[in-house]
Amino acid sequence: MRDRVPEKPSGLVVGWGALNVDLIFEVDDFKSLGPGPVRPEPGKELCGSEEVFQWLLERLHCVGHLRWRNGGGSAANTLFALARMGFPTAYIGKVGDDPEGDLLIEGMRPVQTHWIRKGGRSGACLIVMDRRRDRFILVRENVANDTLALEEIDLEGLLSISWLHLTSFVGEVPLEAQIRILPSLSSATRVSMDPGEVYVRKGWERLRPLIQRCYVVFLTEEEVRLLTGESPTRGAKRILEEGPSVVVCKKGRRGSHIFTNRDEFEVSGEEVDVADNTGAGDVYNAGFLAGLFMRRSLEESARFATHISAISLTGYGRERYPTKRDLETFFNL
Repeated sequence: MRDRVPEKPSGLVVGWGALNVDLIFEVDDFKSLGPGPVRPEPGKELCGSEEVFQWLLERLHCVGHLRWRNGGGSAANTLFALARMGFPTAYIGKVGDDPEGDLLIEGMRPVQTHWIRKGGRSGACLIVMDRRRDRFILVRENVANDTLALEEIDLEGLLSISWLHLTSFVGEVPLEAQIRILPSLSSATRVSMDPGEVYVRKGWERLRPLIQRCYVVFLTEEEVRLLTGESPTRGAKRILEEGPSVVVCKKGRRGSHIFTNRDEFEVSGEEVDVADNTGAGDVYNAGFLAGLFMRRSLEESARFATHISAISLTGYGRERYPTKRDLETFFNL
């Protein structure tokens, strides 16, 4: 059956996506940033030039408060959480040949980092939260992330991995590398993807080769609409028709909606006092994948994902990410 729970990974779980230094700022209201080259809006994730990035950074230093600075990136957060829960993990990415690059690599441990390349300038991301904990993200363009080419990937090493989790890059070069490498993977290697708004805006046809190879695709409701032009339910079913066995539609505080070829169900969110919602969706991905790796049902996996993502909301950055004890306690191991 296409939607059965996969076998527990016998080898490495590998993440492949952008690596950024996250600068998390709090402001009273997005309007306090004033007019400028970019307009922050709740829930939006945009890419900006160095000039736009520096403008927003200067405004944030004037009207906001820097709450946290740490390594980030969607796949990086997911793999970091999986590593803390005890799964063998490694990462494919690229950082700058600068102090920020060293910070990003060191911040990934205990994830294996031997596939992370260096060169150029490290990626950076401005994360702005208002008093309602609505969030806006600006990713800096033209950084090391965008230059990660096919020739820098250890294809031979990837042939023995159990699972590959993909997330987005701003540039076309690493996206093309992801598309070209997937057909070379072992048929036993499972693939998951959280494309994020950056990839979704590249369009259905550009992402189709990735979607077709995935076992699980994670998206938000808005991303499903943008990608397919359909409602979340109809859009999820269209994605399933391309080959994935599971589509997870994340709904923030309202929980998630899981779709398979045979069934669908919803899991409600958990109410907590939110300190920082950055990366909560990435932690959800880690929890869902961990459930699959433990041979749990899709519903159990979604409930665990919901639980640990809610806990992550109560701290800044990665300080409340799950541990092996969280995994063992939830599943009574």
